[in-house]
Order: sequence, then C-alpha cells, then structure tokens
Amino acid sequence: MDKNKRQREWEDALNLMTEEELQFIREHPVGYYQNFVKMATKKAWEIIDDPYPIPENEAVKNAILHILGEMGCQCEIDEDDEIFFCCQGAEFSIRFDEEFEYIKIVDNSWKKVNLNDSEAVLKMTLAINRANIWNNVTIVYIIDKEEEVLDIFSSSSIPYFPNMTYLKKFLHNKLVEMLSSHDLVNRFLQEEKEFAINESFSQIQSHEAN
Repeated sequence: MDKNKRQREWEDALNLMTEEELQFIREHPVGYYQNFVKMATKKAWEIIDDPYPIPENEAVKNAILHILGEMGCQCEIDEDDEIFFCCQGAEFSIRFDEEFEYIKIVDNSWKKVNLNDSEAVLKMTLAINRANIWNNVTIVYIIDKEEEVLDIFSSSSIPYFPNMTYLKKFLHNKLVEMLSSHDLVNRFLQEEKEFAINESFSQIQSHEAN
C-alpha cells in the first residue's frame, strides 16, 4: 500500500476515536505500527486541547535519559545529540535515526587484539563469526592501523515506543544481550584455543608414531 494513502487512512481512523481509545493505543503499543502509535499520541493531546508538550525527538531523548538514570548510568550528550553512558563497566552510545523510529545502541570498543598477532586475530574473527550466528546483537571489528589493533564493537537497534514501560523493557533487555555477547565471544575464543591445543597434541602424537 502507498505510504501516503496508508497515513491518510490512519488519520481518518484516528479522527473517529475518543480520547480513551487513543490513550489505550498509546499505553498498549504492541501490535500497532510505530507511526500509528505516534499519530495516536499526538491526536490525544489535540483532543484534550493541550499543546503537545515537547517535540518528539526531545521526548525520545528525555525518556532514554530517564531510564538510564533509573538504571544508575551516568550519561553525557555530545553536540550531535548522541548519548554516551557506562553500564557494568562497558561503554555504550545511543544514536537516533532521523525520524526517531529506531534507537541505535553501540557497545564501544570492548575488546582489542594486536594486529601483529596473526593467530589471535584469526581466532577472534572466527569467534565473532560464530557469535553473530547465535546472537541477536551484531558484533563487528575495525582495523585500526594507527594503534595496530583489531577493535571490537557491538551494535543493535530497538524500536521507539512512546510508552515508558515498553521502552524501558526493550532497552534493558537489549543491554543484557549486548553484555552477554562479550561472554559468548570469550567462550568461543576459549573453544578455539582448546581446539588448537588438541590439534597440536594430535599432530605431535602422529609424528611420534611415525
């Protein structure tokens, strides 16, 4: 369906709803399109004849900062409105898309591998590839030639819901997933080491037998 046509149909449907029906959509957003929930929220403010309190982008940022504050995270905001914070020793940043439909979470530089250690680099890339298969978080590595390291990052996104309860749940669960990805990569790294040790031992035994 054409995007503009669908939006007009949503507007027509919302115009027929009562304040209670609009608030119900706002408070129970699961199952609705995100844009539809946003339109219902703004329509509810129009019905009660009260100006929409703050722009949507400010509402998103304030909600995120409030949730992170409840979680005990110290936050900073840079000139690009990117939020930086620490959680359980890991450094994160949060970025928003232009329409504030999705919240991008980045787990910044949580591991480094010396590029001169080719064996360690190979094991790390294998561990990351395995972890990406089993994980809901995308783990990436960047070659930093200046520091001569393989720099490891993680990233993921969550949809923005105006309802604070759902937003808090999504954000909390995603941070848990991202922190768990550290353990997953480390576990696969250990398996790679054990495999290398066992393979070397087998080669020694084979050589002695000959």
